[in-house]
Amino acid sequence: MKSGQLFWGFFLLALGALFLLTKYDVLQSSFDFVYSIWPMIFVFWGALVIFKNSLAKPVISALFGIFLALLIFGFVENAFNSFDFSEHDGKYTEYYNEDYESAITNADLEINSGAGTFILGETTDKLVEGKTKGNLAEYDFETWKDDDKTNVRFNLHKRNFNLFGGRFKNYLKINLNENPIWDIRLNYGASKANLDLTKFKIRNLELHSGATSTYVKLGDKTETTNVNVEMGAANITIDVPTNVGCEIQSDMALSSKNIHGFNSKGKGHYTTENFSDSGKRIIIDIKAGVSSLTINRY
Repeated sequence: MKSGQLFWGFFLLALGALFLLTKYDVLQSSFDFVYSIWPMIFVFWGALVIFKNSLAKPVISALFGIFLALLIFGFVENAFNSFDFSEHDGKYTEYYNEDYESAITNADLEINSGAGTFILGETTDKLVEGKTKGNLAEYDFETWKDDDKTNVRFNLHKRNFNLFGGRFKNYLKINLNENPIWDIRLNYGASKANLDLTKFKIRNLELHSGATSTYVKLGDKTETTNVNVEMGAANITIDVPTNVGCEIQSDMALSSKNIHGFNSKGKGHYTTENFSDSGKRIIIDIKAGVSSLTINRY
């Protein structure tokens, strides 16, 4: 099959799939990241020129078609269907909470969900509080204790899922107690996430997602915070405090990077000036596909 046929075939297939999945709200995401990754057009264009007479050209053409479809769809979606973090009209479908006990010194939070909006950042006297909204925002909530550690799980309940049965909304807001040391894992799909973790003692943070727009603000409440990110087509912004030494190791195939206040050590490795001397550290490991990464110091 010719490269031109692959390009147009995958372009039309991807564009149609994106509009269809969004129409029935199977895919609900922020596509703000397209404003940062549009220069990748020239990367694909250059790759097609370089590999003009090689076996790689059909593969590059197909990927270029998918990328261009995502880009065009993203611009249209942002122009006509902007999305924000506000709590929409109506009542939450569910409330969740677990009492806090002073004996709890460590806590593990895991969220397993699909597309939607996720907010984390406010404190509570409980160990955890959760509020959900939407006709697919029903979660199986469970907690259990291991000695001084309490485990908290939010698993999206898909029993009532109907692909073409009405609009899909999944809004989850979580408040945490600021006393325990937290390990947090988020596994979610095409989503928008706002995580302000400055008030909490974060030991480990893991983010695993597909197409997403994610904002993370880290604090200085622990000696070491480990951050592991694995994402697909994503726009991620991470803010780190200036009084904490920070190291970044990134492996990003097709991406734009805006890393401020760091020294490049080569091959996706960056550190701050105070990394060796600081008593507190943040270590970030990022693996992503077509993405935009911004890291700021505040």
